Formats: sequence, structure tokens, C-alpha cells
Amino acid sequence: MSALVYSVRFDEKLELADELLKNIAKLRTTAAAYRPVRATRPKYIARKREDEDNWRAKVLVEYVRRVRETDDPEYDNIFAIFNKIAVPSLNKLSDDAIAILKTHDEKFRLRVTTLLFDRAIRGSVYAGIMADLAVKLNNVIPDVAEDLQTHIQLFTTIYDMSETLVYPSSTDPGYDDKLIAWSKQKDVRRGYARFLTHLFTRDLISGHALQESMQKVIQDLGTTVIQPKTAQTEENVTQFADFLYEIAKLLKPTAVELRGLIVSRVEEILGRPRTDVPSMNMRSRFKLEDAVKCVKVC
Repeated sequence: MSALVYSVRFDEKLELADELLKNIAKLRTTAAAYRPVRATRPKYIARKREDEDNWRAKVLVEYVRRVRETDDPEYDNIFAIFNKIAVPSLNKLSDDAIAILKTHDEKFRLRVTTLLFDRAIRGSVYAGIMADLAVKLNNVIPDVAEDLQTHIQLFTTIYDMSETLVYPSSTDPGYDDKLIAWSKQKDVRRGYARFLTHLFTRDLISGHALQESMQKVIQDLGTTVIQPKTAQTEENVTQFADFLYEIAKLLKPTAVELRGLIVSRVEEILGRPRTDVPSMNMRSRFKLEDAVKCVKVC
């Protein structure tokens, strides 16, 4: 076949039209300049965000369960640092914690932020100082803020907050244990509200995260106050009111949208006839009124 092709070169040539010959004459008669072949960059495939979030969610339950176990010398050091944190020692101790975190992996860091989160919500008096500590850690290790965001997203599930405990009757079996559990739950929810707001005022979480929590509580509050009065519904309303009051005390004047949310939605609930809100006792009403005053005056 190749011989046949080459034999055509010696056959009689066909005469081409002048116009076609002119076009052929315009074609390049010298070799093109050599250009080395450039390696093509492989197409970038973004790592799924879901994978990054999942690893936190998968281990967080275990870390919360073991949050106070001191089975690792380095974790013990962090535990001691967090126990000593106060305003005068904040800079020094935060530097010590950062030095330890830099020598460990992301799972150790998540365990440390779990301890920070747990300490902040279990004692509302610590919420502000622990938020300051979180800022200092995050300035050097930015993943700290993402860890805290995951804690917030999973808070209700991990800390078993889906059901509100009521004040037990003195005749209940296991009265002492039930009273302790009720008290701890109230403290955790109050501490969570304060810590969440402190994180927002320090720009560690978005206003959207706080707004979602507030909207959920206000929605549940509006649904619960109109239910027939029981010990359970009264306790639910009381804790919703405490949650909103803790946030209202800390919101800055610049948080116009969040302050407006409290004023508009809570005033609407307070404006209902008392016969329409049988599950709102006077303590809850005063607490909600104080929340509205805080955002209007402060």
C-alpha cells in the first residue's frame, strides 16, 4: 500500500488553477519554531466538605463522654491550664496551651476544644473567659473556630437536651439524683446561651448560628406557652425565658437584627391575654420582660 502511495509522485501532475497556486504560495515554507510541550495540570478535585465535617461528628460523642478523663499527660496539662484560666493569667496560659496544641494532631485539638466548650457551658461564670481563650487559640490555630461550630451544631444531641427535666417532687423515688440532674441541665442551658453569645460578640461564630438558636427557642416558647399548664410546660417556658435573657444581656448595640428579633417576637408573646398563655408563670413573664428591656435600653 505504501509503495502505491509513493508511486503517485512520479505520475503526470495535474495543472492547478492560478488562484489555488497563489494560495499555496502564501503558505509557510520554513519549519515552525520549536516549542516544548507543556505538562498539563491535572484537574483539581475539591475534597468534599462533608468528609471534613464528618470526622468531627464521628469522634465528638466519645470526646464528650471522656472529657474529664485524664489519661494522657499532655491532655492533663491542658486540663490544668483550663482550671487556672483567669483574666490576669489568660495571656500566659493561652500561650502554654498553644505550645502543646502545635505538637499534636487535629484529633487532640478537637478533644481540647471539647474540654473548653464543656467547661464554658457547665459554669456560666466561665463563659466569657473561655470565649476569650478560644479567640487566642483560634488566632494561631484557625481550626478551633470550626471545632466550636461543630459543637454548636450537635449540642442538643450530644448533651441530651432534647427533653427538659422538671423539678422533682420530694416524694419521687431518687429525689436527690433527679434534683441534681434538673439543676445541671438548667446550668448547662444557661451556660450554653452565654457562651454562644460571647462567641458571637468575638466574631468566632456567625450571627446566623446564634439567630438559628434564638429562632428555635422563640418558636418553641410560642408553642409551649399556649399549652395547658403542667409542671413540664411551665419548666420548658422557664428555661426558654432564661435562655433568651442570657443572650439579651450580652448582645452588643451593633447586633441590630438579633436585638430586633427579641423585641418583636417576645413582645408579641407577652402581648397575648394571660388566659391564652396558661403555661407562662410570673417568673417567666418577668424574665422575658427583662430580656426585652435589655435590648431596648442597653
